[in-house]
Amino acid sequence: MLLLIAMLQGVVAAGLLLVRGLRRQQTADLLLAALLFQLACSLIEHFIGFMGVYDYAREHGFDLTFFPFDNPFLYGPLILLYVKALTDRDFSWKLRDWAHFVLPLLYYVVHFSIWSMPDAAKFQFLEESMGGKCIHWGQEIGFYVVSIVYLIYAFQRFQSYRSLIEQEYSNTGKITLEWLRLFLVAFSAYLGFDLLFSAVGHAFQFWYTGWYWLNLTRALLLYYISVTGWSFAQKSSVQLAVLEQRSVQAQEPATNNAIGKRTMVPEAVEKLRPQLIQFMETERPWLDPELTLSVLAEKMGLNVSQLSFLVNNGFQQNFNDFVNTYRVEEVKRKLALPEFQHLSLLGLAFESGFNSKATFNRAFKKLTGHAPSQHTSLKS
Repeated sequence: MLLLIAMLQGVVAAGLLLVRGLRRQQTADLLLAALLFQLACSLIEHFIGFMGVYDYAREHGFDLTFFPFDNPFLYGPLILLYVKALTDRDFSWKLRDWAHFVLPLLYYVVHFSIWSMPDAAKFQFLEESMGGKCIHWGQEIGFYVVSIVYLIYAFQRFQSYRSLIEQEYSNTGKITLEWLRLFLVAFSAYLGFDLLFSAVGHAFQFWYTGWYWLNLTRALLLYYISVTGWSFAQKSSVQLAVLEQRSVQAQEPATNNAIGKRTMVPEAVEKLRPQLIQFMETERPWLDPELTLSVLAEKMGLNVSQLSFLVNNGFQQNFNDFVNTYRVEEVKRKLALPEFQHLSLLGLAFESGFNSKATFNRAFKKLTGHAPSQHTSLKS
């Protein structure tokens, strides 16, 4: 019953995401819908086995053995493309993206070819021939290898995105895409459990009912992704290619950029460093929660690559940490003043340029080594 509920919820959630994705022309929703549908389909084989559908089909001369109800080789590509779609405002489906689906297509070709064989020949091939054993173990091992590789690439893409936005935005709370990290961690945890359970199951020769617990875990994963994936409708507004180009330019001094200005040479860092410090202390631009690298660069009369190079090399910080250093110091300063005692810690954070509790707590702990609440305890 639990598997049936999870299957139905997965199919319904996939349908809703499909409609929303088409209406908003949002590729990420379409990719997540496809992933949810595949996860729901992965429960069909086990569910109908408990219902006796396989036995019923055989009695009526129609065998379902090796029918591809799902395709596990689709998980990795769909996850990676979903991550790409969410982390780039300009993501669009390209011809080369179809290359990710070569293995899933091969999986269908092999399964449909074997499934359509006469029953006697099919069982003889699967159970007695070397080819059948190679296909069985090849697809099982291949699934884990391919899924791990795709998850690694997905994590790398996500970490690259997080690193790039910290070079551009002073407050990243609204575009951090924390759901995406939890999504990748949840799927990775499930894959690890799947691998461990499969190893134990093969070693101890689990009967059909023994694999129920693995499918129940997949059902829980499906339930989690269905609920949180639907709630998370936010797509990043970041143009990833632009940030990548700025990051490269900031690491390469004395080169020409797109608008014909030179990025900063190392000798200029020592000259402009005190000017930037003075500007930050007198003009206090960090009080603006929407402050970005582009905005501050315009105020300083620099281009974004020059300012990024100055911050990275003159202060050994990314832009996010550089700005938040001033905000954290402002919170600490106000904590010591009687006129601000009526404000809560969060109120002081908002007064100092932060725009969310999570961003404030993360920045404060990163830059001081302890949580804001611990700081007040240490002061007292």
